[in-house]
Formats: sequence, C-alpha cells, structure tokens
Amino acid sequence: MSGSLGFQPIPLYQQYAAKETTYATASLKANPQATALITYFNAHAASITTPAQLLGNYKILSVVLGAFNLQSSINDTALLKQLMTQNPNSSSSLAQKLGNAQYMLFAKALSNWTTAPFASASDRAQLVSSYTTNTFEQTANTEAPGIANALYFTREAPNIKSITALQSDSKLLQVAVNATGISYDDYVQLSFTQQTKILTSKIKVSQLQTPSYVKQLAEQYLIQQGGSANATPAPGSVASLFSDDPSADGSDSVLNILNPGANLGSGGSSDSSSGNLLSLFA
Repeated sequence: MSGSLGFQPIPLYQQYAAKETTYATASLKANPQATALITYFNAHAASITTPAQLLGNYKILSVVLGAFNLQSSINDTALLKQLMTQNPNSSSSLAQKLGNAQYMLFAKALSNWTTAPFASASDRAQLVSSYTTNTFEQTANTEAPGIANALYFTREAPNIKSITALQSDSKLLQVAVNATGISYDDYVQLSFTQQTKILTSKIKVSQLQTPSYVKQLAEQYLIQQGGSANATPAPGSVASLFSDDPSADGSDSVLNILNPGANLGSGGSSDSSSGNLLSLFA
C-alpha cells in the first residue's frame, strides 16, 4: 500500500480498531526512536527506586508517561513529584483535586515506593504494551485527525460506569460530547450541572460495554471531526505497512446514536481489579 493513497477516517478507524495490537506492533518496529526507548526501559527501569530517580531519567520517564497518556507532562516535574509522593486516596491530594483520570491512574500506580515499581517483569511488559499502543494511536492521528481519540475511546469506554467517570477523562469526554452532535467548545462554556444533564440524557452509560454502541459513538465523533473527507497517510506511516484496503468493508454504517429504537445488542462488561501497577492496565 502506497503512502500516496487517500484514506477516509472511518474505514481507517475500523481497520485499526479491529486489530490494533497488530498495527501497534508494526508501528513500533518502524519507529527506531520508540524502539530504542523501550530497549533502554527494559534494561534499566528495575533499578529505579525513588520518584527523584524516575524524574531524573528522561528516557524511562518518557516510556512511563507515554504508558499513561501523559507525554505532555514530562516537563511538569513539580506536578509529577506531588502525584508520586501523596496518597491519591486523600481528599487533599493533588490527584483528587485535579479530577483527571490519567493523573489519578499515574498517582495510584506510582505513589507507593516501598518496593521498586518496575521490578516486576510483567509490570514492565504491561507498561511497554500501553506505551506502544498510545504511541501508535498518536502516529495514526497524523494520518486522519481524530483517529487517536476514537481508538482510545473504543478501548477505554467499556471501563466507564458513570457519567462522572466519563467527565474525568478528557479524551473520552471529547468523543462523547462531539458524538452527540454538540460542539466541545460550546460544551465547556456550560455549567457543570448543565454539562452533566446533557451527557446523562444523550449517553447511555449502561451500553458502553456494548461494542456496537461504542463503535457508533466513535464513528459519529469522526464524522463531527470531518470524517467524510479523505486523509492521506504520510510515506512510511503504519498504514503503508499493510496491503489490505481499509475501505473494503463498509457494511457497518453509523447508526443514529440518539435513536432510542436502535438495536445495539449486548456486550460483556470489563472490571479491572486494583492493588498493583499491572491491574491498572487490565
């Protein structure tokens, strides 16, 4: 597949969502910088035993923050230090005050330094897996804007059990709001009470464990992002590594998510356990 071919975002999303692990692995192999970071992380992360050591090691910190979708916070060392040295369950903690899902996950995973947080090979592997997936989604976003959020929503929405939890994750929230046909810029101008009322009336939280419903929301979001326009992947992009035609299967059209009569089917729920670093990515 040539990088000069155009792709429509929705078929591209369908292609990637169907086998994201395969594409993420291929994308990693085509990214020497990311591969080098992971190699370094695997070789040295186990020796990190304090927050100061983590903050002082840019390469390891890059992988850790990438695994939590916090790449943009890599220079916010004061913030990261507080997240790693406070009890995230305390109402006075920065993690609680920020009300951000990614920061809370990071704090819960790295607030206990009684044992080295990356000593376990399985925990390191799970962090690398999450870093690989998140890096792939950012790469895919350069091929079709909105793809990263759509893929993230597809993976994480089934874990959401309340409107409040949805509101705490900015990436999930952007997809949910735009999928209802509401401009996110308009949404943020509303009061919290108004925002909650709109989401409660438009988003069926109980159906976020239903793959077809999640897929409809993700596709509707892409439409709101201009998903009818072609997007051209850059030469050497992950899409060019595969020969399948992303527009070959157009059978799963977007349904009207506000139609109460839509037949969404049923899906299994996902409930991650807590208590260690690995469980936060389960």
